[in-house]
Amino acid sequence: MKNILVSSFRAAAFASMLLVLSAASAQAADRAAQALATSGTVALKAAGPYVNVGTMRIQASAKLGRPNAVLPDGTWLYNDFAVVDSDAAGTLVVAFTDGRVSSLLIASPAVIMAMHPQPAHQNAKATVTAQN
Repeated sequence: MKNILVSSFRAAAFASMLLVLSAASAQAADRAAQALATSGTVALKAAGPYVNVGTMRIQASAKLGRPNAVLPDGTWLYNDFAVVDSDAAGTLVVAFTDGRVSSLLIASPAVIMAMHPQPAHQNAKATVTAQN
């Protein structure tokens, strides 16, 4: 009886330890989702196995394909990218300096909207004169 009780206690302790480790792992994996939710961006080390900081523009183009949009400063935007093992998803932003990737990040829709230049007619305030 004592051996059964000790074995049951060990099994319960082991199961509890696995649950704690699993919860810690899930929390670590979702740091990207938390960062995206709070700051609007998540810095990336790489976009796929071949594109990282320092990759030449032509190599990034060959591996990632044509961007969905290019900003006036030459930054490339790719829609619908996700961080591996996380709920973080958004637009991949690839910035270049001297023909090489200088930064990679996932950005939320709000950040992307702020990055796009606004046409002049949207910046101007409309004035309306009432006619009687």
